Amino acid sequence: MSVSVRSVLAQNDQRIRLLEAHDHNSIEAIRDGISNDGQSFQGIWISGLTQTTYLGLPDTELISPLRRACLIVSSDNPQEKNLRPLCAVYDADSGGDVADIPQLVASLENRGVSMIIIEDKSVFEPGNKVNSLGDTSGLQGQADMYAFANTIRSFRSAAAQTEMMITARIESFTVRAVKKTEAEEKASIQGALREALKRAKVYRRAGADAIMIHSKSASPDEVLSFIRKFRSSDTSTPLVVVPTTYSKTTEDVLYDAGANIIIYANHLMRAKIGAIAEFSDKYLAQKPDLFAQDAELSACLKARNFGCLLRKLDERSYLDEDAKWYRLVAEERAIDNMSVVVKCLLDGKRSGGADTRIVSVKELLKINARQICVVE
Repeated sequence: MSVSVRSVLAQNDQRIRLLEAHDHNSIEAIRDGISNDGQSFQGIWISGLTQTTYLGLPDTELISPLRRACLIVSSDNPQEKNLRPLCAVYDADSGGDVADIPQLVASLENRGVSMIIIEDKSVFEPGNKVNSLGDTSGLQGQADMYAFANTIRSFRSAAAQTEMMITARIESFTVRAVKKTEAEEKASIQGALREALKRAKVYRRAGADAIMIHSKSASPDEVLSFIRKFRSSDTSTPLVVVPTTYSKTTEDVLYDAGANIIIYANHLMRAKIGAIAEFSDKYLAQKPDLFAQDAELSACLKARNFGCLLRKLDERSYLDEDAKWYRLVAEERAIDNMSVVVKCLLDGKRSGGADTRIVSVKELLKINARQICVVE
């Protein structure tokens, strides 16, 4: 059962946390996770980075937001009636083709999603997007803010008769290039802050229900500066943050500054890959040819994309006994580690709370960059 982000915010004093999910097991780990002080995640984040990793595709908008939406796993479980409900938020990249927006919104609503986040990057063609946390994110550039405002209007119009919230994701900090001198760097950050605040006003006037501010800095200063400036003139619009890189910053620091939604954006895919990698390396040292006759499975192994590998193993109609055992143990290790990571994040109350149990973001980006599957 899913619930709306609006209702969950209202029930939790306008402060909620979400965690990335990419399959049924990750969703159930989130649903079941409880911290030592009784805290839990209120919903799931359907990440473009981890969903494309799961699909064996790079996170470049090679596959459209609409096509990805049709492939997401629902947070509902029709076999069980009394499950804790979760809200769901969808990473829609740059929004995709304007003509697809009505169908995209309808498709997501049917799957229990109640917030769509679209980013203001300039993506001119499929495969052109650069991940915000990548080393080359400064080469991407932002979309024209007024053209992007029109995209927001199209989403808002398509969602007019629904509870769907449309969130504008501002990339002013992630697309800027790091400067050589301290003075130049300070001026660049201040310029990005002014640009982000200007865009936030334009996007709100265009109908955005919430604003997400993104940063790839190891310090929270960029995000905190934006939140405080924004809150000086707007005390009610929900603000979304994703503390992947400023991972030592606690939730309370972000909430107290004025954030409403904290997203732990890629942790369960990183947990799955880390757990399976450790087992796989030991097992395949004894049976190096286990998947040698299957080109797709071999490609997953070569890329160390154990998220896609486990999905592909589940799809195979026939596996020999060794492969079946590999799949069974890999899935058990993944489930166990994801469950532990959920609790570590809840107890630590910061994005870096489970770093010892998961692969790094840099490693995930490296894995994701290697295309395994074809776009259908």
